Amino acid sequence: MARRRRDRWALGPALSLPEAAYGGPVYDLPAPDPVLVWLQYPDRALEVEAHVIAWTDRAVLVEWGFGQAAESAWVWRDAVRPRPTHR
Repeated sequence: MARRRRDRWALGPALSLPEAAYGGPVYDLPAPDPVLVWLQYPDRALEVEAHVIAWTDRAVLVEWGFGQAAESAWVWRDAVRPRPTHR
């Protein structure tokens, strides 16, 4: 369930792939890449705006939220798509 945190809704931690699933080696991105990602929670799935901060051949590490409320999770690469640019 989402919780309110300083005038913002914080989604909380999503389910993350175990290390054996996402494999390695892990490559860090020099700058976060904005994406839309499907996150899985115990009771729902949500597509949210996030940033890819690392990747492997099979999965990506995404981060969403702000400041101390930021969360991260490993998801399959197919769960991520580039964030559309608005002109």
